Formats: sequence, structure tokens, C-alpha cells
Amino acid sequence: MNPNKQRGSTTIGVILGVLIGLGVALGVAVYVMKVPTPFNSKSTSRTPAQDAAEAKKNKDWDPNAALSNKPAAKPTDTVAPTAQPAAPAASPILASPAADAAIEYYVQVGAFRSNDEAQALRGKLALSNFEGKVIEREQAGQKVFRVRVGPFANQAAGDKAKASLDTAGFDTMVIRAQR
Repeated sequence: MNPNKQRGSTTIGVILGVLIGLGVALGVAVYVMKVPTPFNSKSTSRTPAQDAAEAKKNKDWDPNAALSNKPAAKPTDTVAPTAQPAAPAASPILASPAADAAIEYYVQVGAFRSNDEAQALRGKLALSNFEGKVIEREQAGQKVFRVRVGPFANQAAGDKAKASLDTAGFDTMVIRAQR
């Protein structure tokens, strides 16, 4: 056997390398296409018109609008109001002191779209010797992080806390909630 004689050539090596690479790429592509993805929505898809309407509705939405003394901004497009069921007539049972015992009052200091902003306000409250809580809710299809002080047993206690918070420079409002 002659040691100077080579078997194969560079061209054959390059061609085999490209074919093996294409085979591996094809295998990965088939695998990725067949594996279920966890982030796909299983519900019915929304139309672009629905997405545009939602974006328009939420464009100028302000979660703190109720706290300001300004009247709420009217939406640019008018939608016919939906029929609301008639409010039940007040009954003596609802006006009793026992029914009032199921109500508590909070002083809301702010509402934010991000938890970080709500936690920052909670920290400012703590520096002013007020104990605030961050409550997460969904409102109008968006998460809202509300910063509240309380609960208080009656509205008079809530009004007193509101006056203290207003004096400390916070913009507040008393909220009535069911237990």
C-alpha cells in the first residue's frame, strides 16, 4: 500500500457535509412543526376589527380617573347604552344595621397598570406611616393594581383616614365594599 495515495477528495467531503447538515436541519424542522406549542390560544381567534376596537377603547383609559376632581372624559365614539335591569326597591332588611355590618370601607390612594408603580406608592404610604395594600383586579379586560388603606368598619372612620391622607399630600377617595 502506498502511503502517499489519498482516498477521496475535498469536494466529496464538502458535499457530504452539506447533505448531512441539510438532513439534520430537516429533522429539526419536522420536530418543531409536530411538537405542540404551549402559547397558542385554543379559543376562537379575534378579528382585526375587534382588536382595533379594543385598542381604541383602551387608548385613553385612565385607572385613576375616579380619584381626580375632573369629570371623566367622554369616549370619542358613542355606543348605544345596553339595557340595565331595574334596581330592586330598597327593602327594610337592606337598611338594617345588620346589613351595614357586611359593608366595609377603604381609602383608595391610586390604581395602576403595573404592580411596580403600585408598590412604589405603597412604599410612599409606609414612609408617611400609613399601611397600604395592593389589590390586583381585572377591569375592562386589563389588570389594575389598586392601592388601598383599610378596611374601616364605617364611613366615618374611612372619612377620617381620607382626611389624614389628603393632609399628607395623597389624592384619595373612600370606597365602599362588601365583605
